[in-house]
Amino acid sequence: MRVVFWGTPRLAAQYLSPLADRQELVGVVTQLDRPKGRHHKLSAPPVKEEAVKLGLPVLQPEDLRDCEFQEQLRQWAADVFVVVAYGRILPPSIIEMPAQAAVNVHYSLLPQLRGAAPVQHALMQGLTETGVTVQYIAQEVDAGDIILQQSITIEPGDNTATLTQRLTEVGIPLLLKALELITWCQVTARPQDDGAATYAPLLTREDGMIDWCRPARDIVNQIRACYPWPGATCWLAGQRIKIVSANAIAQADFEEGDCGQIVERRGEDGFVVQAEKGGVLVRQLQPAGRQEMLAADFLRGARLNKGVRFESIDI
Repeated sequence: MRVVFWGTPRLAAQYLSPLADRQELVGVVTQLDRPKGRHHKLSAPPVKEEAVKLGLPVLQPEDLRDCEFQEQLRQWAADVFVVVAYGRILPPSIIEMPAQAAVNVHYSLLPQLRGAAPVQHALMQGLTETGVTVQYIAQEVDAGDIILQQSITIEPGDNTATLTQRLTEVGIPLLLKALELITWCQVTARPQDDGAATYAPLLTREDGMIDWCRPARDIVNQIRACYPWPGATCWLAGQRIKIVSANAIAQADFEEGDCGQIVERRGEDGFVVQAEKGGVLVRQLQPAGRQEMLAADFLRGARLNKGVRFESIDI
């Protein structure tokens, strides 16, 4: 079966080699090269880099409705379009182009968490289960009929980076199985229940701002969801701090203080910050302009003591 792959980030690039081994991968569509890093050097998307290694032709359209681009795409004579984190909505003229189907790999158990950031919102909401859905692409985003789904447990130590990787390891074989079903016309598609749909819009930098007067468990879920981007952020004496990893602990386990206050040092385990309904045991953090470090090392270097207070905004 002739397949055209659409994707952009590193997670999507992991699909290319397994897909090329099992199907006739005739071309790749990805987003434009973008400036990156301190010097704004033009860099190719990870999917393009991987496609070049595999010797695959690559298209990088600025406008998906461009006639020349669509003609090049049509010449690939695809049976199926496969979309994995491409980052743009396909117009109807493209969705209808392949001979058999256009399918999308989505990292949630649809109809839950439709949208661009399902992994982050699963963590932010404190869900204990999520999964991967392979679906037919419809006009409404993430609303197409379901071909296959597979669930996984969200582990307490998961953050966006680790959970995304675990979902990718599930998604690759699930996609390959779905394509086999399409090849042999064995798909029994299941319509989604639109009434049960929830949504997962892209995070903003503001989503990473820690309010220490929220419940401790909610703050920890925010930290997990915002790693590595945008980072769960607070301030200490005018210095911006990103909290990298933390655990929620019960109020009975430490002496109560004010919201945001360091109420207890726990040696190499880090330090406890007072929140509502418990505390946040900060284990790792990243001061502005520096590398990630153990919270205990930060306290030693900063010479901070119990009672110092983190702020939600720079005052």
